[in-house]
Amino acid sequence: MKRKICLIIFAALVSVFLLSSVSLAVEIYVDAAPNVYGSPDYDSWQDTAYAAVAAGTFTNMANGVNPDNIGTTDFEIQDEVVYSFGDLGKRLSWIYWVPGETVENLEAGDRFQISLVNVWDGESWDFYDYYYGSTWLTPSHWQNYDSNGDGNNDGVIGVAGMAWWGAYGYSSDTPEARAALADDMKEWGSVSESWIFTAKLDGEEVSITSHRDAVVPEPTTIMLLSLGLLGFLGIKAGRKKS
Repeated sequence: MKRKICLIIFAALVSVFLLSSVSLAVEIYVDAAPNVYGSPDYDSWQDTAYAAVAAGTFTNMANGVNPDNIGTTDFEIQDEVVYSFGDLGKRLSWIYWVPGETVENLEAGDRFQISLVNVWDGESWDFYDYYYGSTWLTPSHWQNYDSNGDGNNDGVIGVAGMAWWGAYGYSSDTPEARAALADDMKEWGSVSESWIFTAKLDGEEVSITSHRDAVVPEPTTIMLLSLGLLGFLGIKAGRKKS
């Protein structure tokens, strides 16, 4: 009798362990996406990204401007700046995949939420709280997803993105607009920056951190600037002697 009871208890513990071990975690990825607001390339990017994420073949930063960042979570300033002319720029975008769930189930009781924190030149600030008044948001750009086309839902997938707006106020592709955009890129790119995107499912959090280093002048540029400064100082010194 004792042996039977022990077996029943053991079976129950195994069942609990198996149930907990098959609980499906949230998967998060990052990429530089075409500007969702107007770019004709965005829909194609999203379709390709969703299919790859659900299949487990997605490569982080595959569409970033720097090939060295492919397969990492690193990015460049050009990967997060949009504007109102030309190709409209890029948005740094996070794709989240919650297999085995539905939007309806996740919305019930606010089971799934996301947050976004920016670290600019070492200073951290809550991006969502600053713009939307709350650290944690229930997603709006998510959907039930049939990953293999069999007509059955396989999980929930969605995307969240951000961008700085370059050349603000320019709507036409002109030399002035390009110059303003270049100035913005140079100014923003001179500061190191990180983004921390976090998804929370039933109280459990998973995060991904994306980072870019400040762009520093190349050694040749520094040398030329130094020579120019020395020349300027030499001229000034010569003038003082005369």
